[in-house]
Amino acid sequence: MKIAELFQDSPGKKVLISGNEAFARGIFESGVRFAANYPGTPLSEVGDYLNFLSKNSDGFTFDYSVNEKVALESCIGVSWTGLRSVAMFKHLGLNVAADPLHTFPYSGVDGGMLILCGGDPGILSSTNAQDNRLYSLHTKIPIIEPSTVQECKDFIREGLRLSELYKIPIYVHVTSRLCHSHGIVTLGKINMIENTGTFKKDPDRYINTLNRALSNQTKYFQIVGELAKNKKIFYLFNKVKEWGKKKEIEDISEVGIITSGLCYSYVIQACRKLEIKPPILKLGLIFPINRDEICTFANTYNLKKLLVVEELEPFIETVSKRTFCNYCDSKRDLEIHGKDFLPKIGELTTDIVIRFIMNHYNIEREHLIENIDQKEQILKEILPSLPIREPTFCAGCQYRPVFYSLKKAVEKLSEKKGYEFIYAGDIGCYTLSESYPYQMLDWVVCMGAGIGIANGMAQVVNEHQKLIAFIGDSTLLHTGLQPLINAIKNNTEMTIIIFNNYWTSMTGQQEHAGTPRSLIEVQDSASKREKKEINIIALLENIGLEKENLIVSRAYNIEQLEKVFLNTLPRPGTKVIVINEECALEKKRRQKLYEDQDADLQKEQVYYTILDSCIKCNECIEYLGCPAINIEILEKGENLSDDNIIPKNYKYFINESSCMPNICPGVCKTVCKDNMIKKTLINPNDNKSSKE
Repeated sequence: MKIAELFQDSPGKKVLISGNEAFARGIFESGVRFAANYPGTPLSEVGDYLNFLSKNSDGFTFDYSVNEKVALESCIGVSWTGLRSVAMFKHLGLNVAADPLHTFPYSGVDGGMLILCGGDPGILSSTNAQDNRLYSLHTKIPIIEPSTVQECKDFIREGLRLSELYKIPIYVHVTSRLCHSHGIVTLGKINMIENTGTFKKDPDRYINTLNRALSNQTKYFQIVGELAKNKKIFYLFNKVKEWGKKKEIEDISEVGIITSGLCYSYVIQACRKLEIKPPILKLGLIFPINRDEICTFANTYNLKKLLVVEELEPFIETVSKRTFCNYCDSKRDLEIHGKDFLPKIGELTTDIVIRFIMNHYNIEREHLIENIDQKEQILKEILPSLPIREPTFCAGCQYRPVFYSLKKAVEKLSEKKGYEFIYAGDIGCYTLSESYPYQMLDWVVCMGAGIGIANGMAQVVNEHQKLIAFIGDSTLLHTGLQPLINAIKNNTEMTIIIFNNYWTSMTGQQEHAGTPRSLIEVQDSASKREKKEINIIALLENIGLEKENLIVSRAYNIEQLEKVFLNTLPRPGTKVIVINEECALEKKRRQKLYEDQDADLQKEQVYYTILDSCIKCNECIEYLGCPAINIEILEKGENLSDDNIIPKNYKYFINESSCMPNICPGVCKTVCKDNMIKKTLINPNDNKSSKE
């Protein structure tokens, strides 16, 4: 649905929306005054929706914070004035925010406060799959987890109420699949937003040092303990599945299932396919666990066996085992199974859950297993033969000519001086340099770790090994400045290439502190303050970097770039090369917006074409690798294998729908050694065309 429709006052209306849209709607309905995030998949879109709301609201403020720590601390500040706030980021962002995360709960909250965090068990867009539920073991922050798109909205409201009831923050746990799933959601009423709050001084509460911290910790742990015993809270978030009375579904009550989140959907689908209706306890409040009610669930259905279905770590399983082994009054043996069968890595599926359940039910559904086996066998046969679509830069991307020029320069320096170059990677679009045809990346760990790891390595490697560290503007401001300053302090020998594309591009072109104000058309009306731009070049000039070691260049001039790299890379000390060029995709979108707004605005049309006489030197394929350049097979040739055919006759062509000729000034034409790529200009005003 359109973003504006997401924030309409339409209580009772049923809409089809995604999990992320439901989170944004829940925040809107709940009267939240302030929200902040650092963009990260799978929750990036929530911030984008709220940024739109902020620009069109007099009472709500949203902030793209410099990093997750700042986002969390900003929300703490709002909460301490009695207003509602929500901090949101991906699971890895919680590591950045971990310092305040472990202390501020001792002081509690005044206005309701949520920490909305998106996990990535399948490592679909992250560097690891850490299970953030484990944070609760030492922070003691209660965790709620929605299992449907409707609950994504509703749990925001209920989580804020719970937060205000107990005066503590609440963590909302969700994973990628639910964030991007769609479902029918019933919209609710919109609560009014209080514009201003008041901070009431209380040194004993807010100053966490020595005895004060110990006293606050004791009170906090007591509050969490009271929440765990609250039966009403347990049944507000946790539900026992009530099956229909269809006769074809078997009722086997000796085996029960506990699950949470999207895994609940896998369990329901598996049970329906197996035609069984076991007792299922769906946990929405997964920490702290009400041990009495867990025992009641097992006793009510006289369970002899309990199956725990969850992704990643055996979090619920471990708590369940502790409950029944050390606490439950039933005084009977209860088998608990989970990770003795289910994988600890990757996402679960309905098929995996079916296999798990069938291991513990005396039922015959061999046809299901045969179907699953057959499907898995077909996938094993098909997948190896499918072409691998490696991630790559967008057509026209400003990074492509940079890595093309860098690779050329590195090859020359390696041949002439015997250097071996080491490439320090970071989190951003430039991470795509790991793929063909560049393959110029030696590690990727976390944000800021490219320069950070290079700090140590550069001091001990052989002198013929030279380090090049890549980092983007948003990542630099996130956690890259500290390792950069450390390198400058020690005059560490490395070259740092900063890609200043003005946006947090990899997560959807969100603005950041360095985004030029001229590119942001509308200021946040709710803040009543004009935002300032952090000039990254000026910043670099004032942190101790030698003037001759700061080089600023544009991205599309290949000849100039190669000279810059050839001159800079061999020099001693810390060198910084800033590539100043806006994200091509965002620039194209803005140009199209201007054209749509002004129908009379007719620009000169530009086309790039490859001549049929191209001798196929493959420079544009093997070194540049622009995805707008494609191959058309005119005549098939020899079959080396079923999936490897050498074409007898073929030609290259440029896909006009992918090419961005008004953004990229013909880099493919520049690299073509034989002048086989031509530029055509069509002037709409005089109906004339010219070729170059």
